[in-house]
Amino acid sequence: MEAPNTTAGGKLLPCAMDDACSILDCDAIMDDYADALLSTSEGEEFLAHYCGMQYLQRPVSNKGDDG
Repeated sequence: MEAPNTTAGGKLLPCAMDDACSILDCDAIMDDYADALLSTSEGEEFLAHYCGMQYLQRPVSNKGDDG
């Protein structure tokens, strides 16, 4: 079976053969995007699926809320 072409026209390689494949870093995602992800049901589903249910229990920061 031949590898499919990417939208750029190259062959799609499995991650085992491609150094460019990135690994999902759930801690970094939570550090940078927790407020946005946890404020939508799609974001919560993403976290639960790719990172695990424990990430849904993390507190959302109150950046900019000076009260």
